Amino acid sequence: MDPTKSTVTEDGLRVDTYYLECLAQASYLVAHEGQAFLIDPRRDIEIYVKALADQKLTLKGILETHLHADFVSGHMELLNQYGCPIMIGRNAGAKFPHYSAMDGDCLALSSRYSIRALETPGHTFGCVTWVLYDNTSNKPLKAFTGDTLFVGGCGRPDLVGALIEGATPEKLSQQMFHSLHHKLLPLGDDVEVFPAHGPGSPCGKGISQELSSTIGNEKRTNPALQFSKEADFVAFNTDGLDQAPQYFPNAVKTNLTGASHLDAEVAAIPHLDPIAFNEALKANDEVIVLDTRGATAFASGHVQGATNIPLGEGGGVKLNYEDGNFAIWVGTLIKPGITVLLITAVGKETEALQRLGRIGYAAQVKGVLQGGMAAWRDSGLPTQSYERFVMKDAAVATQLQNDPSTVVVDARTAGEFTCAVRGHFIGAINLPLAEMPKSATVLDKSKHYVVYCLGGFRSTIATSILRQHGLDAVDIVDGYDRGVLGNARCHTTAQGTCTKTAA
Repeated sequence: MDPTKSTVTEDGLRVDTYYLECLAQASYLVAHEGQAFLIDPRRDIEIYVKALADQKLTLKGILETHLHADFVSGHMELLNQYGCPIMIGRNAGAKFPHYSAMDGDCLALSSRYSIRALETPGHTFGCVTWVLYDNTSNKPLKAFTGDTLFVGGCGRPDLVGALIEGATPEKLSQQMFHSLHHKLLPLGDDVEVFPAHGPGSPCGKGISQELSSTIGNEKRTNPALQFSKEADFVAFNTDGLDQAPQYFPNAVKTNLTGASHLDAEVAAIPHLDPIAFNEALKANDEVIVLDTRGATAFASGHVQGATNIPLGEGGGVKLNYEDGNFAIWVGTLIKPGITVLLITAVGKETEALQRLGRIGYAAQVKGVLQGGMAAWRDSGLPTQSYERFVMKDAAVATQLQNDPSTVVVDARTAGEFTCAVRGHFIGAINLPLAEMPKSATVLDKSKHYVVYCLGGFRSTIATSILRQHGLDAVDIVDGYDRGVLGNARCHTTAQGTCTKTAA
């Protein structure tokens, strides 16, 4: 995989950004004069191995901005392969071999450039920003801010409270205020900002679509930097935080000690023929069948009780309209440690396991269906199916609204549901996907449920969960933006005029 973005200066200073849209996660390769540092590497390290070899670089060290909660880091695999040191903040509590970084620690990148540690607690106690300096002028050029400063936001303060005594959101927000105003802003307006996450990450709110920025631009536009009083910032930073995905504490614990080798973990997972797969399913009362095929394939035939979280077609690097944050939703809806049996499209088995491994879930998979659903059907095993709903015009929308036996479900967040710009389908009830397993237990089984989200990704997951609970549910093809707004806008609360009329 090529870098998402590369910048090279006239003297050869190179910064490669590797961004995973599926996890909204960025890692960085910083190189000059044949020497390189890796910052916040993900678990599947092949992309870095290839880049180092192709560019003939010597890896001098692995720099972690903090112990990550949303993905499993690749620092131990890189250490084992290259023997280079891992640097992480002195207050991170890391239990793997490392050097504890503190303010002012300086790492030589080349004859001209160095990288210095700047302790910036607030997201966690141990956060460090790694700042690239030009030694000839002693000026900072680029700040790799981790989860401290995002483009358009800052790191949330509530992810480590259950793991670390005294780590209250209020205390961490106080530290964040100090880190932002007394550590990062003084670096100077021209310093470039390279954060660990982009839009869609659960690690912050209001994160911009842009993957990099400058201190000056953030000072002008970032809501988190508009507070002069600490108390006002603390109130802002602790307000409106969505529930964190349930896998976060386990990912932190894994990163504390370092993960096992991903390739070996994936290779050890058995591929089961349909009969053996079915026996494994029947032998365990608490098992999740995770079907990663697309919504249409799932609707046309699936194993009873399966959860459909589509893998998508972009490998997690790019998300198409109908794609979503696969790994994040797996970790949000499936308990850490529970047995998972995996179904994929044929040829997607390794990709699915690798992407589950990025959040520490590959080890939970106790079997992969060999031959996919075609083999399952050929073995005479039962399937379930349903017909997806097409909102083809306003007349169909009218019928839907006038049917007392049908309930339209909006699986978006409460904020999306109440947003005046896009609005929602008139008469719909809001059941956010993150809460769907709980919501499904109290719904009326005599009703028919038609489910939508923004683009169709969350609604197919929600539909599969509702069907697990014995509810008659289908999802709307193309989601709200294209399926509902595009064809039946006059049946929504969206601002603007109706673009489609009943025939």
